[in-house]
Amino acid sequence: MKKTFTLIFILLVVILGYVVVRAITAPVKLSAAQLGFQLIHSNKKGIDCFACHAIDGKGGTIGPDLSKEGLLKHSIHWIEIQIKAPDKHFKSGSMIKINGKSYMAIMPDHKMLSKKELFELASYLDSLK
Repeated sequence: MKKTFTLIFILLVVILGYVVVRAITAPVKLSAAQLGFQLIHSNKKGIDCFACHAIDGKGGTIGPDLSKEGLLKHSIHWIEIQIKAPDKHFKSGSMIKINGKSYMAIMPDHKMLSKKELFELASYLDSLK
């Protein structure tokens, strides 16, 4: 009887150990917003948002600060269009007012980004509140 309990105990420890190791080593699936954060902070060619825009004090001042983009209640689709083809929202060269500040609409299009990358960037910007 004692040998049976010992065998069952060892078997349970092995199974539990296997489950724990699998849980610890399993890949973590990141959200679209987390992937967008990684993308915007990458050095990928064509993605240099910080040259013109600031987020949390980092970046330029030519374009609007994006630190609270999510509070503006734009849809993710609207943000995707703004990134890919900004002239669909604002005529290039026109003056626009955002959060009480005036900017010249000079944002370049980012048509080289994949649909997945656009969604991830837009999701990240939408998460900023």
